[in-house]
Amino acid sequence: MQDGGRQGVFATFEDDGPGIPDIQMALTDGFSTGTGLGLGFGGARRLVNEFDARPNPTGGTVVRVATWR
Repeated sequence: MQDGGRQGVFATFEDDGPGIPDIQMALTDGFSTGTGLGLGFGGARRLVNEFDARPNPTGGTVVRVATWR
């Protein structure tokens, strides 16, 4: 992927499940709806240059991440 003079990679993830009721809360370290550590979403955000998560209009969640060189 190129954006002007930058090169990088991006990935988009979509699901059609029930969605994430509070995306901002899900990005908070330690937040978990199960028995996990609650580091997944926030950790993923820290590993990339761009992170966008939003509800999918047809249900579920869409997450887009990008890392630039």
